[in-house]
Amino acid sequence: MENTGAAIMVTIDDVAKAAGVSRATTSYALRGDPRIAPGTADKVRHAAARLHYTANLSARSLRSGRNGVIGVAIYELDRAYPSEMSAAMSREIARRGCQTIVQQTANSKEGEIAILQKITSQLCDGMIFSPGNVGDAELKYLSHGKPMVLLDDSSTAPVFDSVDTPCEEGAAQAIRHLAGVGCRDIVVIGPDYRLLDDEFARNGVEGRRLAGCISALEDVGMRVMPDMFVHTTWDAGSARRRAHELVRSGRRFDGAFCLTDTVAMGFIRGLADCGARVPDDVAVVGFDGVAEGASFVPSLTTISVDLEDLARKAIDLLMRRMCEDAGHPLPPRRVVAGYQLVERESTKRG
Repeated sequence: MENTGAAIMVTIDDVAKAAGVSRATTSYALRGDPRIAPGTADKVRHAAARLHYTANLSARSLRSGRNGVIGVAIYELDRAYPSEMSAAMSREIARRGCQTIVQQTANSKEGEIAILQKITSQLCDGMIFSPGNVGDAELKYLSHGKPMVLLDDSSTAPVFDSVDTPCEEGAAQAIRHLAGVGCRDIVVIGPDYRLLDDEFARNGVEGRRLAGCISALEDVGMRVMPDMFVHTTWDAGSARRRAHELVRSGRRFDGAFCLTDTVAMGFIRGLADCGARVPDDVAVVGFDGVAEGASFVPSLTTISVDLEDLARKAIDLLMRRMCEDAGHPLPPRRVVAGYQLVERESTKRG
């Protein structure tokens, strides 16, 4: 047959044939129906990706009342970690045969409310949402009953499904690693030690990372003192200034755990400004695993969050919620994304 250059439309039947399952199983798997075994669902999604299958959203909308669009609302898109996380979400949603609308809340209540009112309620079948300023009651009202999964929900009594970053486990691993490379005077850059007095704040990202640090410091036999925790906003410029202040104050420290990679890179630059060498004088660990850390000088040791796992778990929860029986709602679930310690130059001594 002569090739006219026209694109060949891949159908759901083609995906089913490639995966070796029925058309119905393929349809359920692409929608994330929890009744489909994980291995079968993975096989279907891999076949769909290999064939570049795109669902016919218009036809789906007419049949089901859904349009195949998932919203992702993130606090900031101009920083590496939330941007990379949004990309992972988009890839996972596409593997499920849906499309993504990514929005930035700018970490403001007005931005969060506007997105929920104008995007979620009108355009999306469900939402992956990073809350910061809107409480559970408002979220329930503004979502108009549409499924929603939160990222790092700090509620003490959750009413939504949530996927958390491995804050406590990752922070504890970072402290243990610093102790393991010989650090005996560790500082933690980022958290406000006073938030331990606030129950709600303790459940947030900063509070949980702080708790992980304290637990690990005690485990490795270090006395926990408030001045070990140096509060700073989570941007490189602020962390750089904190490094200047610490060195110029004469404070002695040989290890630093920074609550994000961005903070770590700013802190390392500040140490370099003052003539302190990393890792010879100070070993530094970050948290997030952003791509930039691998090419930074020195390359950054980090607690790398498995963003593909985070995205997969978030979409699994959302699809589970979208397929539930309205008369028998499922209880909220909280799951934690995977991580690994990636050791690089910033902690390799000798």
